[in-house]
Amino acid sequence: MPKTRAQKEVQLTKLVGKLQSSKAVVLTEFTGLTMEDLDALRAKARKEGVTFQIAKNTLLDKAAKEAGIEGLVTQKAGKQIAVATDGEDEVAISKLIYQFAKDHSAKIKIFAGVLEKKLVPVELINQLAELPSREELLTKLVWTLNSPVNGFVRVLNGPLQGFYNVVKALSSK
Repeated sequence: MPKTRAQKEVQLTKLVGKLQSSKAVVLTEFTGLTMEDLDALRAKARKEGVTFQIAKNTLLDKAAKEAGIEGLVTQKAGKQIAVATDGEDEVAISKLIYQFAKDHSAKIKIFAGVLEKKLVPVELINQLAELPSREELLTKLVWTLNSPVNGFVRVLNGPLQGFYNVVKALSSK
């Protein structure tokens, strides 16, 4: 059943709002995905706080124009387009779509990305996706900050450990 003009306007307004409020937007072409795959992707997206929705090319073009995103033309993409938007973390949205695209290589393809209302090449989205997670980076930072302290403690402990070894060797004779 076709949508009424009022329903299309509401959908356009929601999409414009999401495009304006999101730090990152990833546009994908998902020809050939099954409903189970789409449901699995949506479930993963919900866990990450990412909104994943399907949009028509003309609707997406109008929404991008109203949101102030220049140069986004979806007509050269396939007929089935999905938009992943996120309000918080640019890397999380890229990782989610990139990983899913890797698992379903023939069925989903990233064809455009938007960071802070500017169109960016797909390669940049892929680079963002390959970054370590926030937790990994924090772990590396703590390890790096703790490394000199551990080395200093080992240096201070060296003479004491040597003295202990000499006393133990003398007591065993």
